[in-house]
Amino acid sequence: MLLNVNPTRMELLKLRERYVIAKKGHKLLKDKLEGLMRNFLDIARTYMEKRRMLNEKFIALQRDYSMAVAENSSKEVNALLMGSNYKLTINTEEKSLMNVRYPVFSVEGKGVPFAYPFTLTNALLDKSFIELRGIITEIIELAYIEQELYLVANEISRTRRRVNALEYIMIPDLEDTIKYITNKLEEMDRENIARLLKMKDIIRGH
Repeated sequence: MLLNVNPTRMELLKLRERYVIAKKGHKLLKDKLEGLMRNFLDIARTYMEKRRMLNEKFIALQRDYSMAVAENSSKEVNALLMGSNYKLTINTEEKSLMNVRYPVFSVEGKGVPFAYPFTLTNALLDKSFIELRGIITEIIELAYIEQELYLVANEISRTRRRVNALEYIMIPDLEDTIKYITNKLEEMDRENIARLLKMKDIIRGH
């Protein structure tokens, strides 16, 4: 589609400058898009692997816990945990990847996690509680990886729209308009030359 500009040499120079800038911008955005896609795939692979491992650990934890509490009632298990003053604090910091800002979480534990005498419980129950602490940390880590994946995907979508706008709309429009104005100016030059030659013939005829 032709741009709404006057077919003058000044406009032609401006359009050629815009065309050069658009081509450079298009290349930079395509390079960014390729980089984002590589990062997305790397993050996705990390996420899927950590998710698989977490699922396996969680299933094993459920199995161990069910076996461990089989000898104790739920009231007894709750009573064992009542003395704990253990608290988890989630700390957040922000990182940037190719201009994509995303949060990173870390877990800090304070207090005594298990205040009960270990002689009152079997080793499998103690092992389940310890593994649960590790799983909570992994769940939080998985959460920020998932958020990073989501934000990178959004940036890929935005960058792809900009690449497509340049590639399929702006650059073709500039090319068509530059070609139109160039042809128009060449046509005007030919007409001017023809008029000059005609005027020259008229002058010679006098």
